[in-house]
Amino acid sequence: MHALAGYDQPVLMNALVAYNCSVLEKIDRVMVQLSNEELMLKHELLFGSSIGQHIRHILEFYECLLARISEGVFSYDLRPRNMVIETEVAAARASAVRSIGLLQDLKADKELAMESELPGEGISRQTTTLKRELAYLADHGVHHLAMIRIALEQKLPHVQFPEHLGVAASTRNHQRR
Repeated sequence: MHALAGYDQPVLMNALVAYNCSVLEKIDRVMVQLSNEELMLKHELLFGSSIGQHIRHILEFYECLLARISEGVFSYDLRPRNMVIETEVAAARASAVRSIGLLQDLKADKELAMESELPGEGISRQTTTLKRELAYLADHGVHHLAMIRIALEQKLPHVQFPEHLGVAASTRNHQRR
């Protein structure tokens, strides 16, 4: 039997919101320890990108979805890019806190449409749900945080990172079994 079988919808939504908030709180706990210079520093381990670029990428996905829920249509591909988030710790922290506040207001699932750009094919529209996208955002954030964790461990050892930074919930659940 699946671990979520039998969950009622509000409980599942609350769990997804809590998981996403924990991802964003981990980002904030790392950001508070970094200088703007460290945020912008390019790392070979990150294929020449910076921690700030990965943080911006994570946070913009949240901003994109959360800003468009009421409209019902969103596109991660066509999201606005805010370069200040990748260069200023305060801006990254503000984005994370803002997204946490918006997440905490979510109470019910909703059908959505996601538009994405396909190589050479233009824009494609897919149906999805808010719960599905919340699951995706958490996993997407954890994936990028895993890369950030490697850079922190290797190049910025003074940064104390939160437990389970960059470790997927499914991995943690598997390790507990």
